[in-house]
Parts: sequence; C-alpha cells; structure tokens
Amino acid sequence: MDRTPPPCQEPFWHLLYRYLWPFACFRDVTQGSLIERRQNYRHNRQMGVHLPGFMAKWACLTLVFFLLGLAFEELLEVMLPAACCYVTSTWALTICVQLCVAWLWLRRFPELH
Repeated sequence: MDRTPPPCQEPFWHLLYRYLWPFACFRDVTQGSLIERRQNYRHNRQMGVHLPGFMAKWACLTLVFFLLGLAFEELLEVMLPAACCYVTSTWALTICVQLCVAWLWLRRFPELH
C-alpha cells in the first residue's frame, strides 16, 4: 500500500503571478544593517540577470493589449473595450519601463555605498 499524497497543484493565478511578476524575487536594500543591505544588493544583482526575460514578457503583453484595443476600435467599432485595452497596455508599458530602469541600475552600479 503506497500512501504517497497526490502531487500538490499550484493554483493557476499563483503560477501566472510568478511568471509575470519579478519584484517578489528581489530584496529590500533600505532595511537592516550595512552588511545586510550589501548582501541584499548583491542578491538583487544576481537576480537581475532574469530581468530581460521579464521585460520581454511585459513588452509582449503591451503589444498584445495595444493590438487588441486597435482591433476593438477599428474593426468592431466599440470604444469602451478598446479604451480598457489601451489603459491595460499603458500599465504594462509602465511595468516594462520600471523593469528596464531596474536592470540598467543593477548593471551600472556594482556596489551599494
């Protein structure tokens, strides 16, 4: 009799969160002692190699929502869904810009003073 528990199924929304949201992987460098802040900054620099992948995901989401808004506006001539898609596209672009700035910052400044 094998009594192994069934494999744990992670909810879809949690998988989507981990796939799209990189900020949970980074540590706060403003809290703690000087040594802890430096360790957190080094950790963030090591995790920074994953940011271009997240930037590509958010750039694709920006493009998808913008094209969806364009399709709603031009082909179907419905303005409210088009506006919602444009706003969502703008939010996705904002996150993409934040990721780009974070990646450039972590590449440019090797040590936290």
